[in-house]
Amino acid sequence: MKPIKNIRKTIRFSVVEFEKIEQQLQDNNLDFSTFSRSAILKKKINLPIEKELIFELNKIGNNLNQIAKAVNSNSQKIDILKELVKIEKELKKISDVC
Repeated sequence: MKPIKNIRKTIRFSVVEFEKIEQQLQDNNLDFSTFSRSAILKKKINLPIEKELIFELNKIGNNLNQIAKAVNSNSQKIDILKELVKIEKELKKISDVC
């Protein structure tokens, strides 16, 4: 049984603050009540971008495994550097998204 939410509080925002909030709500397809309760109660807010980030991090992990394998098998350093460049590019993509 869901608890009844019968307590109402008022909060004030500047125009700039509320524009930022509205943008976040729109970007993340959330309603104000869910967003604010989650933020106030410090609940984790599941954003659509999380799946994309996990996918990118998995790709980076795979590249790191390939590098470790290459280092352990004494392959050429150039191959290792190429893999490191790939990782750097993927990390750049992730940081651009955030």
